[in-house]
Order: sequence, then structure tokens, then C-alpha cells
Amino acid sequence: ILPLRPGTRVALIGDMAETPRYQGAGSSMVEPTRLDTAKDVIGETSLELVAFEQGYRRGSGPDAQLEASAVAAAKNADVAIVFMGLDEVSESEGLDRNHIDLPKAQVKLLAAVARANPHVIVVLSAGSVVDLSWETHCKALLHGYLSGQAGASAIFRLLTGEVTPSGKLAETYPLTLNNTPT
Repeated sequence: ILPLRPGTRVALIGDMAETPRYQGAGSSMVEPTRLDTAKDVIGETSLELVAFEQGYRRGSGPDAQLEASAVAAAKNADVAIVFMGLDEVSESEGLDRNHIDLPKAQVKLLAAVARANPHVIVVLSAGSVVDLSWETHCKALLHGYLSGQAGASAIFRLLTGEVTPSGKLAETYPLTLNNTPT
């Protein structure tokens, strides 16, 4: 599915496409000089944006209305790019996570979008490992980690093949939390 060809009709789905998770919390927080969002920078690419839908609200459970709007957008696109990840409260200084799950609302949304359009790419934002059991619902997964203030521009350079991804994961992803020694 990658790289995306010029003129590909894309639906951007997910709150993080509009409000990116680009940095950690606590003492790592900085004031960016600019902040790219996927919703804003897609217009600088050769892709055609057919829709943006929020899909989920951070810190909330599934929302049938947001999900239905996202599914409708996915049906009208060649490719659905779903922006998922951990919210700022899930990863913060002085806080240990007791699970590696993504929010249920996001996983449920991804499954619904994939039923509507099998051509799904997930852009993941998280500062640490997460359970990837949902990855069967996408044809490509790009982990942007906490990509910084220009992260959205960099993500689209990778998605369109302007740049070839060559990074290596700096950590091992366990299949379950039980696979970790902690």
C-alpha cells in the first residue's frame, strides 16, 4: 500500500490527525516554534484529502456518532489513514503504566474503518510499546513515536515515498504484557 501514489484520495481519521501527540508530558514539555498537524500539511502533498473525521475523543469511550462519520469518510476514499496512540495522561513523568493497551475507542474505530475500507494505514503516536494485536486491521503501520513539532510533515514524506524509512525500533515489542519481565 506504500508509498501512496500522487492523487490518492485519502480520508484522515483520528483526533491525533488534528491535535498531534508530539511530545511527552512533565519536564519534557516545550513550547514549539510551530506545530505541524496531518490535517494541515496534507495540502502540501500530492495526496487528495477527501475528508477528515475525529473518530474518537481522547480519554473517552467509543462514540457511535464519531465512529459512523469516520466509517462514511473511509468508504469514500481510496485509503484511510487512521491516527492512533496514547494520550498525554497515559504516559507522563512520575507515572507507570499497568498495561500496554491502546484506548478501546481507538481499536474499535480502527476495526470499523477497516470493515468499510480495507486499505488502511495506521500512524501511531506513543512514547513506549503498545499492544499491537489490532494490526491485522491495517495494511501498513508507521510508528511516529513522539515525533516533535514537524512530525506530521515527516510522516507524509514517508507515506508518499519522498523519503525511505530506514529507522530501526529501539525496543522490543512484547506480544502481551506478560511477555515482559516487569
